[in-house]
Amino acid sequence: MKNILAIISILLLTTCKAQQVLPLNSSELDTSVNSYFKDLNNELEPYIGNWKAVYQGKTVLLKITKESKRSFTIEDKTFYRDAIIVKYEVKDSTGQILQSTLNSDFATSNLKNIILSLGTNLNSNNEVNLLYGGGNCNVGMGDIVFKKIDSNHFYWNYYPGTTTRNDITCPPNLDYNIYLPETENLIFTKQ
Repeated sequence: MKNILAIISILLLTTCKAQQVLPLNSSELDTSVNSYFKDLNNELEPYIGNWKAVYQGKTVLLKITKESKRSFTIEDKTFYRDAIIVKYEVKDSTGQILQSTLNSDFATSNLKNIILSLGTNLNSNNEVNLLYGGGNCNVGMGDIVFKKIDSNHFYWNYYPGTTTRNDITCPPNLDYNIYLPETENLIFTKQ
């Protein structure tokens, strides 16, 4: 009986691995599967909340939340990361909603219209680097950078990588406009 318990204990110890907790900006290279990149220094906290800016007559509202342990996969290896998720609404000068993701549920497999943080201070400059998944057919997919000004303001910089659709695989009846502000140093104010 002692031998059976010893064998079971050894099997449990060798098959159970503790999850490795690492600082948010650690590299995924050379880390174990299921590692957790945690916001240990609360670098994402200043961005959480509701924000507003006006650009070219359009009002842009951002609702930024923090998601703990969001899963992501790189080269068939699953990891977890604390991330900020940005939902947005863009209205024209008359108040008509042009685009809104405020009621969207961004599951890990759905990247359409998602704005998701990838890391912070990658250039040691008080920034959060994000990915915009793009709209229909990924039009507008690109990089967004938030740079903190103070506790009530940050700069928005958006660099779309794809601004046109593929006429072969994308149906012509969808909306391919990019409603997010394609600009640098747009100031958002906390609401």
